[in-house]
Amino acid sequence: MKPLRPFPFPLNIGTDICRISRIYAILRSPRRGTRFVKRIFAPEEQARRDYRLQCLARGLSGMVDVSSDEIARRDPEWWAAASFVAGRFAAKEAAIKAHSHRRLTFHDVVIERRGRNEERLGSGPPVARIKGRGGEDGGEDASAMISISHDGDYATAVCMAHDPSVVGGGEC
Repeated sequence: MKPLRPFPFPLNIGTDICRISRIYAILRSPRRGTRFVKRIFAPEEQARRDYRLQCLARGLSGMVDVSSDEIARRDPEWWAAASFVAGRFAAKEAAIKAHSHRRLTFHDVVIERRGRNEERLGSGPPVARIKGRGGEDGGEDASAMISISHDGDYATAVCMAHDPSVVGGGEC
C-alpha cells in the first residue's frame, strides 16, 4: 500500500458538541456554576458582563426533571445564559482541538466578535483569540476561525486554525 500523501495546507480543524441542559444543570448550582464560569471564561470575558451571564447572579426557582423545551419556556433568560455558555464551551473545546500542537487552557482561548468593537449582541461572526505565550509564536496573540451553532438542546462549534507543525506534502 502506498503511503498517504500529507494534507498540503498548514491547517487543523477542531469540533465539539455540548448539551445545553447539562450546562444548565451545572449553572443552576450556585457553587458549581460560579466555579464552572471562572474555569471556562478568561478574566477579560468575565469582565465584559454579557447580559446572558447576568442571571447567574440571580437565584433560580426549583426546576427539576423537566424537558429542555419546558425550561426554555419557563425561564428564557436562564436558558439563554446556558445556551450562550454551552456555545462558548464548545467553541473553546474546538479551538483547543484545532491547536493540538500547543498546550492550551480555556483561559488561553478568548471568543470575540470578529471586526466589531461595539457591544451589540445577537448573531455575528465569532473569532477565537489564542493568547501567545513567551517563546510560542513570538508571544503574540493569534486568531482562529470559529463557527457556533445552536439547535434544540445542543450547541456545537467548529474551529479552523493555522498549524505550523503540518508540513505541506506537494500538489493536490
